[in-house]
Amino acid sequence: MSEERKIGENFDEKTAGDIFDKLKNVEGKIKPKNEGKFKNISDLMNEANYLKGLGKNEEAIELYKQVIFALPDSQKAYEALIDIYQKQGDVEREKDILKKAIGNCKDNENFKDRLKEIN
Repeated sequence: MSEERKIGENFDEKTAGDIFDKLKNVEGKIKPKNEGKFKNISDLMNEANYLKGLGKNEEAIELYKQVIFALPDSQKAYEALIDIYQKQGDVEREKDILKKAIGNCKDNENFKDRLKEIN
């Protein structure tokens, strides 16, 4: 390997993006599915809301998590997840999501208040 690697000349943008995605997956993070029918975050959120309305909570949860992965300060996605977990009576998962919401949506006092209520 006598050829020295230079920044910006080794990979095109697509290859670099693919490598970055693989590295994220290695670290155990959930990668949003870009291959699907959703063109943007609002489509993903709309589909999650639709599924939630149909009572397909597990499918909706996965989509809300994808929204949060792409947009970590999405208060509406956190609120929807909290609502699902609250209705399911899953206090532990509700607490986990509330803690993440508090960390990412620092201006929202409702998340802090809700966490105090259930502790």
